Amino acid sequence: MANMAVDAAIPDSANPVILGAGISGICTALVLQAVGFEPCIVSKYIPMQQDSVPQFPAVPTDYAMASAYPHNLRVENLPGLSSASQQVFKHLEQVQNSGVSRYRIFEVYEQEPTEPPLWQERINFQRFDGKPELLRKSMNVPVRREAGQIWGWSFDSFFADMPLYLSFLWKEFKANGGQVIEMELNAPEQIESLCSKRPIINCLGIGAKTLFADSAPLNIVRGKQVLIPNTPMLKADGELPFAYNYTPSPEIFSRADGNSEYVHFFARTGDWLLGQTREPGQLNKKNEWVGEAVLGEYVDLNGIQIPKAILTLNEELLCDLFGVTFADRELIAREGYRYYRDPDGEGVRLCAEQFGSGTVIHNYGHGGSGITMSWGCALETARLFVEIADSNNVNRKITGGENVSGEASTLKHVLKSQFQTFQANKTEKALAALS
Repeated sequence: MANMAVDAAIPDSANPVILGAGISGICTALVLQAVGFEPCIVSKYIPMQQDSVPQFPAVPTDYAMASAYPHNLRVENLPGLSSASQQVFKHLEQVQNSGVSRYRIFEVYEQEPTEPPLWQERINFQRFDGKPELLRKSMNVPVRREAGQIWGWSFDSFFADMPLYLSFLWKEFKANGGQVIEMELNAPEQIESLCSKRPIINCLGIGAKTLFADSAPLNIVRGKQVLIPNTPMLKADGELPFAYNYTPSPEIFSRADGNSEYVHFFARTGDWLLGQTREPGQLNKKNEWVGEAVLGEYVDLNGIQIPKAILTLNEELLCDLFGVTFADRELIAREGYRYYRDPDGEGVRLCAEQFGSGTVIHNYGHGGSGITMSWGCALETARLFVEIADSNNVNRKITGGENVSGEASTLKHVLKSQFQTFQANKTEKALAALS
C-alpha cells in the first residue's frame, strides 16, 4: 500500500524523480530542465521552511556559509567538476537577485600552512607572510593582536547568500514547470517501485546511507555558527565584501586532536555569519551527534553551546579592522551536520547503479563542499541520466537550438551550454582512453 501511495503521488510525466531538495537536488533538477526533461523533486524537508534556528540540523542547506571557490574534495574529476561549477557561478554573479556575488577572502594562519588545493584556479590569488605590523602597511589583513608571524593568501571568491540564492533557484525551477512533492521515503521497496518506471536520482545526503544500503564509511561533521542580524556590509578596502578564515595557534582554539581550529566571518545582506567548528563524529539511533568536540570554553546562546573563541576571536579581528563590536547585538547560535562520505577512500558517490529492475543515479556525500561543487556534480549527474534516457529513446521537450551561445542571458541557456561542453569533454576523454 505504501508503494501505491508513492506511485500515485508522482506525476506520470515526471522523468526523472529526484530524491532530496537540498542544493544537489535543486541544481540537478535545473540542469535536467535545461536539457529538456521534466524532473520532479520528492523530499521530506523543503528548503526555506525552517526557522532561523533549524529544528533538524541534518538538513543544513538553508543556513550554509556558502563560499564557492576551488578547493579539495575526494571525487573523480575534481578539476573538471570544480571548473564547471565556477563557470555557472560566474554567470550567476551577473544575474540580478540571484544571491551570488564576489567576495575578497583572506585565509590566515599563525603556523606555516600546507599548499592550498587548486590555488591556480582561484581568482586574483595573492600570497603573503611576515610580521603583522609590516603586512598591515600594505593590506587590511585580519590578524590576532598577539600573533608574532602569519602566513596566508587572499583571493576573490563567489559567495551565495543562501536565503536569496535558494529563493532564486526554486523560483527558476517552478517557472520551468518543476514540481515538488513533500513526502518521506523510508523503505527500499518504495525506491524499487519508483525506479521500475523511470530512473531515480538520489540526492538525499545522510538519508541515502540507510535507504540504499551504502556500506562506505561516513563522517558526520558538526558545525556551529553564530548569526548576528541587522548588521552593515563590511568591505575589503572599500570594494568587495569582506570575509576570512583565520587559524590561530592551537592554544587559542583547537580541535579534539590538538590541532588548530579556525574561525571565519562572512558579511551577508543584513547579517553577519560567524563560525565555525569542524567536529568529526556520527549520529546515534536518536539522530543525535556523538563525536570529538572542539576544546576550550563554551557559552550558551539560545540553548546551544558555542565555543567561546568563535565570539572572542572574531570580535577582536573585526574590531581591529573595522572598529565594530558585538556589544548590544543579538547573537543567534545554530548548528548543522555535514555528511562526508568515505572521506579517506572513494569519497562522493557520483555514479549510476542497477536497483531492482531500474536504475538509480547517486549524487551525495559532499560534506562542506556541497554548494562549491553543486553545479559540476549536477552536470555529471545529468550526463549519466541522459546516457540512460537516450538509450531508452526517452523524448525531451524542445528547449531551443542545439547550439546555444555561452553569452545567452538566461540560466537555463547557460546550463544547457555548460552541459553540452561538459558532455563533449567527457566524450573526448573517453575516446582518448581507447586510442
